[in-house]
Amino acid sequence: MRIIKRIIRTANLCCRPNSRVCGRMEIKMKTKKNSEKRFQNISLVIMLIITVFCIMPFILMIAASITDENVLIKEGYRFWPSKISFGSYYYLWAKRETIFGAYGISILVTAVGTFINVALTSLFAYPLSRQDFKYRNFFAFFIFFTILFNGGMTASYIVWTQIFHIKNSIWALLVPNYLMGAFNVLLVRNYYMASIPISILEAARVDGAKEIGIYTRIILPLSKPVIITISLFSGMAYWNDWTNGLYYITNTKLYSINVYLNKLMNNIAFLKSSSSITEGANLAGLDLPSVGIRMSIAVIAMLPVLIIFPMIQAQLIKGVVIGGVKG
Repeated sequence: MRIIKRIIRTANLCCRPNSRVCGRMEIKMKTKKNSEKRFQNISLVIMLIITVFCIMPFILMIAASITDENVLIKEGYRFWPSKISFGSYYYLWAKRETIFGAYGISILVTAVGTFINVALTSLFAYPLSRQDFKYRNFFAFFIFFTILFNGGMTASYIVWTQIFHIKNSIWALLVPNYLMGAFNVLLVRNYYMASIPISILEAARVDGAKEIGIYTRIILPLSKPVIITISLFSGMAYWNDWTNGLYYITNTKLYSINVYLNKLMNNIAFLKSSSSITEGANLAGLDLPSVGIRMSIAVIAMLPVLIIFPMIQAQLIKGVVIGGVKG
């Protein structure tokens, strides 16, 4: 009763216009609001500075790609070019049919490879997260062992070309190196173990759900954040890959965009450096971009990523915010 009386007395004091208690509380609230506003302003300034530093390389890359070749060689890279030229893009536009075909190969490989990668990773990680799976430690050690050791490039090349015969096929861009990663498996397994309560699975079994139903109706919807994360990792790996095309692809019709642009850049560098040969001297005299073409190629390669990533970002943030247990 005494505590209740004190609370009522304090409330009555606060209701008075000239109350000291009410004045102190107002001062504290204003101080708190001012400190929060000051913190938000400082955070905003810091974020703006970080954003500027993140955007600057992209601006410099675009500026260099539209800079005249001679000016770029003499003056170097600048944010505002003294002479603008679209010679690099004209050169790439002349090869638009091949570039569009390479884009199609990259989109196909990225879409199919990402889907298979996410499916295999999730299916492999789910039994490893189950405490009642008898051989979970054996398979966990097996997948972890591949992070520490590998057979090397020579052994991998012999396996894929001599045993599986994937050279000069679309499988050469899908299977080696990126089909399933041990790091992603361990990441998804740890998420299943830490973020999905075992009580949900036990309740589903009591209701008569089978393992496939538990996986498709409970595990997958609740693992949306980590699924989107590994999808982003896998998609970027497939899109940026050019080593598989370099090792296993000699048919130009199967070149992905990064493989083709890398070959194109190497060919231009070879033609520019072959002035000692008679035929090369004639070719070297042509107006072939050699420095700016690198930046133009980078812009062409990253353009789809810049278009698609804002669409994925909303789902990525939404997946991270949504929790597994509600109510």
